[in-house]
Amino acid sequence: MSTQQTSISSCPHTQRSSRPKRFNDLVIVSQLNQAKFQVMLAFSPSLNHYFALKVFPYLNEETINPCFLNETRFTKLRHPNIISPFHSEQLKTIEVPPTTSAEPSQQQNISYTLMELAPYGDFFDVLIGKRIGFDDKLARTYFHQLINGLEFLHQKGIAHLDVKPENLLLGADFQLKIADFDSAALTSQLRFTSRGTKYYRAPELIKNSCKNPVAAYIYSAGVMLFLFKCGGALPHLEKEKIFDADLQNLLRNDNDSFWRKHEEIQRRSSCFFDDEFKRLFNRMMSVDAEERATLEEVKNSEWFNGPTYSSEELAVIMEEKLNSC
Repeated sequence: MSTQQTSISSCPHTQRSSRPKRFNDLVIVSQLNQAKFQVMLAFSPSLNHYFALKVFPYLNEETINPCFLNETRFTKLRHPNIISPFHSEQLKTIEVPPTTSAEPSQQQNISYTLMELAPYGDFFDVLIGKRIGFDDKLARTYFHQLINGLEFLHQKGIAHLDVKPENLLLGADFQLKIADFDSAALTSQLRFTSRGTKYYRAPELIKNSCKNPVAAYIYSAGVMLFLFKCGGALPHLEKEKIFDADLQNLLRNDNDSFWRKHEEIQRRSSCFFDDEFKRLFNRMMSVDAEERATLEEVKNSEWFNGPTYSSEELAVIMEEKLNSC
């Protein structure tokens, strides 16, 4: 899809729908990502407001993408650490402009969700793209926000199942926002088909044997905790080595060597990984889902209960860090 301004034109189906008039004039401004499902920057002239528009192409002319249908189950969620959806539509016809002047424009059937815009991007860009370093207090502040969002989902009977930096956005208020629910599931489901994302997923998701989705996203939150602490460094890969070390195997079978190897790889002092952090991380990364830390145990841990920044302090710090990139 073009990243130039492209009008979204109504097809007969949507003209008959009860679509709110305030979204009739959406204009695509640019493309925001390169993910499985494209997210576009959309502008409403009548509202003078920007939104994020997530596009789900039809599987064929008549078949709605099942990921769109799954995501729309969760469009009523409202929480400071969850991205806010505003509107969704099953069928739209969009005009895709030609790549060259000799080609005609194309029409494409899509579904879409219209969401709150997170103007500062995602945590992959923050931690890995811009390489913005976090001190412990800042890492803990964003980890609190992640756990707050996951706890809210847990209370609603929802498991995200794809917690990773690309799905954690930085909102206009510099708060962490959990996004992308196309792989989410209800905790009451008997089967969980999501396989998560490589390097961030729990072992049971890899094996397609997940029975406890809450435990699965605790593992992924543990990976994020490590990334927050270590400026984007992954704790381990999957059956791959980092500097000739199988960190996944060390984490599970030789924990002391795991931490020493990361001190070496990251050029950290021996006191960088304090005992409180190690205890929390190790519990969250247990291979056995039944032995993994629960949300309550995470919240009651010593490291979790250390100092955090206020919303006002966070905004000042992050604005300064982003401006210095």
